[in-house]
Amino acid sequence: MADKPIVYDLDVLRPVPEYVLLAGKKIDISFIPSGVAIDLMGVRQQMDELVDTPEKLDKIKEGGEEALKSFQLSAEMCAKITECQYKEMDKEWLLKNTNVAQLQRLIKHITDAIFRSIESTEGEPGKN
Repeated sequence: MADKPIVYDLDVLRPVPEYVLLAGKKIDISFIPSGVAIDLMGVRQQMDELVDTPEKLDKIKEGGEEALKSFQLSAEMCAKITECQYKEMDKEWLLKNTNVAQLQRLIKHITDAIFRSIESTEGEPGKN
């Protein structure tokens, strides 16, 4: 009697599709390639260093160089996702074509999706 093969279905780990619409483009924020997620962690670490004390956070709220750096890092983070789907939607494009509210909302949705993606990998892969 032949043994039945074991199949590990890793496709069950793909999240439910989730999209953001920006400039008429449908951006999939539910699937973040591993390489992009690693890049995003690096950018997020830089962002965390900007706001890791109440004093630094106050400087950002006051505006100036810290606020500009924070905004540019946010744009860079978003561009890691948008650019892998639409080459023209790089950091410079985002800075020229979005307002502060759009960029803040985009970074929130992307950050939430990354954390959900990381949390979903803590379970065991499907085994059929």
